[in-house]
Amino acid sequence: MIFIDRTSVKTPEILKDGSEKLKKELDKAIAHYTDPEKRKKPFKFKVYSHATVKEALIKMGKGKCAYCESDILVTYVGDIEHFRPKGEIEELKATGNSKPGYYWLAADWENLLLSCRNCNQKSKQATATVEEAKSMGKMNQFPLFDEAKRARSPEDSFPEEETVRLLLNPCIENPEDYFKYDIDSGVIKSNKRKEFLKQRALASIKVFALQRVPLVIEREKRAILISAQMQRVEEAFFNYNDFINDATRSERFAKVLQREMEALQSFLEPTQEYLGLARQMIGHFMKKNFQVDITAA
Repeated sequence: MIFIDRTSVKTPEILKDGSEKLKKELDKAIAHYTDPEKRKKPFKFKVYSHATVKEALIKMGKGKCAYCESDILVTYVGDIEHFRPKGEIEELKATGNSKPGYYWLAADWENLLLSCRNCNQKSKQATATVEEAKSMGKMNQFPLFDEAKRARSPEDSFPEEETVRLLLNPCIENPEDYFKYDIDSGVIKSNKRKEFLKQRALASIKVFALQRVPLVIEREKRAILISAQMQRVEEAFFNYNDFINDATRSERFAKVLQREMEALQSFLEPTQEYLGLARQMIGHFMKKNFQVDITAA
């Protein structure tokens, strides 16, 4: 999970303030959910599902899931995910007051992300730490540290709710500040000690199903590829140093080193999967061996 720059793409015209379709649907949704009889049935939202919205989300996320960083488009068209769920809030099911969710944000550009099916939808999945398959995936989950501060209508205070939001928003926080990876297993862990920040990391891992077995295996495979390439860079560097005084050989090994370094840097391309893992591994390697801070680039 990495930071996603929402300003890298333009807000789709249909979702901009002043959009007639957006205003019309929002007015209807508010009227629907403020009517005691009508609110018993779900409202049919259409504006957020416009083709231009998904196109913008795909471009913004480089075709990857906003949560797990897996390439979506190879096997699936991807889900338009509502960070704050529009239809229901799972944490309130026990109270009988779980519906509706954040209906007024159904077509709010700031609330939309591109997600894969496994992160967004509920399905039976096993994790790296629990073999028994359990129902996982975000769906209608939106946990808070303090339920009393939850916003339930357009008039409620979002700044107050934001202070107790547990799920990481990849367009607001930098998830790389919260996570670390076990490169031998592909497991993702919290990188925080302060209790609230630690709970944010752990809640995000759980709700987005970031510990599911197939995903952990893919991260482990990527770690193996990166490790192998780092070893090739080391070998090329040693060879170059060994023949530094031999003009012909040093020139040849300099080209080899450059080629291997470029291959290593390719894992850091924005379109690559699991950039959070790659940046952790390569960042440590470059600082240790070449005194280079890749975050300063």
